[in-house]
Amino acid sequence: MAARIILHIGVQKSGTTFLQQVLQANADALVKAGVRYPVSPDWARGKRTVANHEWATYGLLGAEFPWVSHDRASEEATSWQTLLDDVKSTPGTVLLSAEALSVIRTPAIRRLFDALGAGDVEVVVTARSLDRSLPSLWQQHIRNGRTVSFETYLTGLANEREKGRDHIEADPSAHLWRAFDIGGLAKRWSDAGATRVSIVTTPGTPPHLLWQRFAEAIGLPAFAEPPVMPAAHAHTGLTAPETLVLSSMNAAIRQTAWSGQNADWVRQVVTARFQARAERGGKVVPPPDWLLRLAKWTEEDLAALQDTPARIVGDVDDLRSDPSSESTLQPTPEETAQAGAEAAVALAEAALHETLIQRNIRRLRHRLTT
Repeated sequence: MAARIILHIGVQKSGTTFLQQVLQANADALVKAGVRYPVSPDWARGKRTVANHEWATYGLLGAEFPWVSHDRASEEATSWQTLLDDVKSTPGTVLLSAEALSVIRTPAIRRLFDALGAGDVEVVVTARSLDRSLPSLWQQHIRNGRTVSFETYLTGLANEREKGRDHIEADPSAHLWRAFDIGGLAKRWSDAGATRVSIVTTPGTPPHLLWQRFAEAIGLPAFAEPPVMPAAHAHTGLTAPETLVLSSMNAAIRQTAWSGQNADWVRQVVTARFQARAERGGKVVPPPDWLLRLAKWTEEDLAALQDTPARIVGDVDDLRSDPSSESTLQPTPEETAQAGAEAAVALAEAALHETLIQRNIRRLRHRLTT
């Protein structure tokens, strides 16, 4: 039975995938250092691009995650049991990483603690400033097929936040603020019984510094220089003009009778083309009239964080939003037109490639039948 469990619970867009890649690449070396990072069967079967434990937690907590259906939770019950068996058969320290855990409410946290059965459960949160996190979240929203503007997206978040912390803690739909209100997140997990909560601030660059802080937080400072670092960093974002083009594509796709699978394929083809080009335009930034509000939210959250027993690993200023330092340049028509042209070329290449394959199949069938 694991004597100590470390839960890395995200939050989303704070370098979690990069950290999981490092943990996965160094799983054997970590075992020698006394920490087991289980590699899930889903990853081993090629169903995942990085080893983490999010899907397994669906099998325990199910609809506590608003995006998880009852059927999906049932499908993951075996994954959860496999992970739990691994935890219970491992002496010493086990490290689990699942950013979705940052959104769960107090009863679900206690259910998770009870299921894990360890008396010592530490929680590690990687966190990023709101002026960097929210543009990434909106961009992901668009990559998932949405069309809402950044302004409308932020307005919805503001309305949710203004309902207060009691609403955020109780309402399943308020899951974003349960994660990104860093003070509320630390208090929730501390109050639920975590032995220790550590907030690791995300510096942005270099990514190696994030790993060094994470290694300190999990009690392995000697691992600040891991044997293996991933060659490529995951989740390269879209630029502002690319996001606008993809949003317009999503609106057009909604007018078609395409299946969700086909629509996802189109977005994947276009996104891959975007990420491969050299000149991509400026990054997504908050609209100018939102910068002061984001800074105000940040200070409120940091003040709440100071009232918790959580320790901060890194520079607390990494969590602050600085309106004066943020570029607010909007994408130019030329940048947006170029992104649109790249999207068209990506889809044309995919169509031509598919046509060539179909043509060769037809020729092969003809030869086999003559």
